[in-house]
Amino acid sequence: MGLTQHKNTVATIQELVNLHLLLGAIGRDSAGLCPVRGHNNGQGDRTMGVFEKMPEWFLSNLEREFQLKTARQHGYDTVTSIMSMHEGEANVFYAFSGDYIQATPYTVFTSLTLLNCYLTVHICTKLNRSHVITGRTDLILPCLGRSEKETRNRVGQFLTVENSMSVVHASHGKLHPASPNLLSEPEIVARKAAATALSSRSRTPWLELGTNCNQIRDLLARVAPGFENFHESSPQQRVERRPSAGVRQANVYRP
Repeated sequence: MGLTQHKNTVATIQELVNLHLLLGAIGRDSAGLCPVRGHNNGQGDRTMGVFEKMPEWFLSNLEREFQLKTARQHGYDTVTSIMSMHEGEANVFYAFSGDYIQATPYTVFTSLTLLNCYLTVHICTKLNRSHVITGRTDLILPCLGRSEKETRNRVGQFLTVENSMSVVHASHGKLHPASPNLLSEPEIVARKAAATALSSRSRTPWLELGTNCNQIRDLLARVAPGFENFHESSPQQRVERRPSAGVRQANVYRP
């Protein structure tokens, strides 16, 4: 990640590729380039639709599954989000985990842009620097960590995560939650959807989705190519997603 976020990124990686070509390390077993990006709760987000420029086929799949009209106007990436808050075009900041201020470029400038917001919201497992630089109104919503046990309706829940090698596998929490009142990220999002106009415009059982991760995986299997029969795969085993003709486009949008 140090290479990919450097100001001389393109030239540096070009030279690394040249070096590997000179060594004959391309197209050879146990050799080659491996760009390690993201981590187990971030890798694969774009395959799931967390991208500001999702393609038409993905948006159409969402509309068909959720009976909702989705926006076709592209959103903002990290840098343009910062500029839009600075210029007052965007005035609500909503974050899932992470330390936004520390992770983005120009720390002081980014801090000032958050102060311009009417509302800042953080769904998080622990406090960080970004939580003390707030908009006019600030909400901090503590959530379960991936290492904590989650049981809903007497059924243990597990998350599916994708590692840097594009291998999807189950993640079971083993620790007792810090508080019995903590909710998971999916349940917080589901409750928000159920409390808004989304619940009246869609037949989707939002509250059920928040307490049953298998139902989320069932929906995912019908929206994202390559994830057919997703949750039927054994949760105890790693499941490597093997690209097929229908997956090629999905793989392009990996972070």
